[in-house]
Amino acid sequence: MSHGLRSLLKPNYFVVGVVNDGREVLTEIGKHQPEILLLDLSMPHRNGLELLPDITAAYPALKVLIVTMHVDRALADLAIQKGAHGFIPKEASAEELNSAIEHVLAGKAFISPRVPKRSFRDATAVQHPALDRLTPRHLQILRLIGDGKSSTDIAEILGVSPRTIEFHRASIRKALGITTEWGLMRFAIMLPPEGQAEDTETDGRVTLDPQAMGEGDNSLSRDTPQSPPPA
Repeated sequence: MSHGLRSLLKPNYFVVGVVNDGREVLTEIGKHQPEILLLDLSMPHRNGLELLPDITAAYPALKVLIVTMHVDRALADLAIQKGAHGFIPKEASAEELNSAIEHVLAGKAFISPRVPKRSFRDATAVQHPALDRLTPRHLQILRLIGDGKSSTDIAEILGVSPRTIEFHRASIRKALGITTEWGLMRFAIMLPPEGQAEDTETDGRVTLDPQAMGEGDNSLSRDTPQSPPPA
């Protein structure tokens, strides 16, 4: 958690812990039992989208607010679909952050107005020539990644070992020129639904840039209010 975010929370909430490794999140939730989890989508070893199904299964009453530098509708929709209760950008003001926490703790969904209402995934112009470098198996795996599946999930679906999936992920990244796993995740999420790309006329435009898929930061935070939020 950044010092800036902690400062925004300090007047109204007590931060019970901070986790910087995705593998430690579930254990730390069990240890501290927070009322709300501020979850970053970008963490080493397990990203937020991969963690969400496990968090909601193990702690169904826990409220989860995504706080991320990656502000786009496709990510917000997928996070909510996977069990998050809110989605706001890291640069949110103290007023917006507190409002989001209050909404989520009250059982209401909250998506920042800064998040575009239209998903880039719906854009008919979404095409990238690098996709032609991928094999049908690569595309199959890429779409499963875009659905938030972990390597273990994909391995089970395809009937292969997780190590085989990791090999394919590395091959896909190399083919697309993507340097990080988070970059691969973002690229996969931005893909249009299967069949849409093939139906779209190709005019040479490139709207997805693997190099711009972004390096994520590695912060994860969890917060518990000192007192119940106003109704």
